[in-house]
Amino acid sequence: MIVTRTVPDLRAAILERRLAGDSVGFVPTMGFLHEGQLSLVRSAAEQNGCVVVSCFVNPTVFSNAQELASYPRDEARDLALLERERVDIVFLPDVHTVYPVDDLTRVTVEGLTRRLEGASRPGYLDGLTTATLKLINLVGPARLYLGQKEAQRVVVIRRMLRDLFVNLEVVVCPTVRDPDGLAISAANRALSIEERHAATCLFAALESVRKAYERGERSAEVLRARMTDLIAAESIARPDYISVADAYSLDELQRITGPALALLAVWIGRTRLTDCLPLAWDAA
Repeated sequence: MIVTRTVPDLRAAILERRLAGDSVGFVPTMGFLHEGQLSLVRSAAEQNGCVVVSCFVNPTVFSNAQELASYPRDEARDLALLERERVDIVFLPDVHTVYPVDDLTRVTVEGLTRRLEGASRPGYLDGLTTATLKLINLVGPARLYLGQKEAQRVVVIRRMLRDLFVNLEVVVCPTVRDPDGLAISAANRALSIEERHAATCLFAALESVRKAYERGERSAEVLRARMTDLIAAESIARPDYISVADAYSLDELQRITGPALALLAVWIGRTRLTDCLPLAWDAA
């Protein structure tokens, strides 16, 4: 496994693999890896001759310095996990590598980066799209691997790549869940035992939508109400947003007539969790 920290070293390592005839699969992360991200790495390894993983804590997706400082970091642990997965190249850039001091450019997907997560966390999706495009340009992969759990991220990045004529295949992998249904996330580590139990209300809400949809329910209002009721039944859960949206525009729907997403952001105590359910969406 080659560990790189600079752009020239990264490009030299990737060029060597390309000259050997290997396709490149890329998994962008913010480090502090968990099983969900490692599942993306495994999918990339199955489909490519070379797997590149970046671990970059993107400062532009945080609302304040305290939130950025509190994000967990463990480089040695991440490298050990990636070594075990036989990753070919790891990119560990510092902030000034990705955002030089004279950097002026930001990427906004008009409308899409202002909804749901974008509305709740102003600037978050613009920071995400900007850093993702920068990393894609540095790596030059054939395939980009994202998780289904971050459905809005997938929608926004797909649109960005299409609009900017970036020739890249986006591979979306299924959400990895614990046995009780809770989606695996770095945020889960902050939950107390009581909160961990309460957090399963997100999966219960999405499961109620899945069952109703499979029985033929197409009223988005009914599906939102189902989720709202199940979240409200958990005393320490506080919803940020509960959405049934079009899978391309992210517009809230009245009735489902095509690909859609059920999306949740819920505070459990002081921890904010997100989850989603694709409804006739080509997520995986």
